[in-house]
Amino acid sequence: MQHTLVALVQDRPGVLNRAVSVFRRRSINIESLTVQRTDQAGISRMTWVVDTNDLDTIISQLEKLIDVLEVYEVRAPGTPGVSSARGTPVRACTPSSSLAAAQADGVA
Repeated sequence: MQHTLVALVQDRPGVLNRAVSVFRRRSINIESLTVQRTDQAGISRMTWVVDTNDLDTIISQLEKLIDVLEVYEVRAPGTPGVSSARGTPVRACTPSSSLAAAQADGVA
């Protein structure tokens, strides 16, 4: 099943490599990857689309990385979600409203 994960990370050299290595170590193919700056200085947003059944482990491992500030899964409204390991609720967004949700969060 495809999942969309979003991580807010510190904008430092090597962060992308360490985050992608979490997927590589588990032989999970990244179908889409986007990295963009946020309006907060020193913070970037990484968005992955992956096809995996091991979502809890991936979120948990990403949250253990020092430069990762927050990880969550983006799901369509009304779809049951998985909480992050830190207890952060899953955010429900449709593709058309994901930018609006990011702007409301102050990350876009």
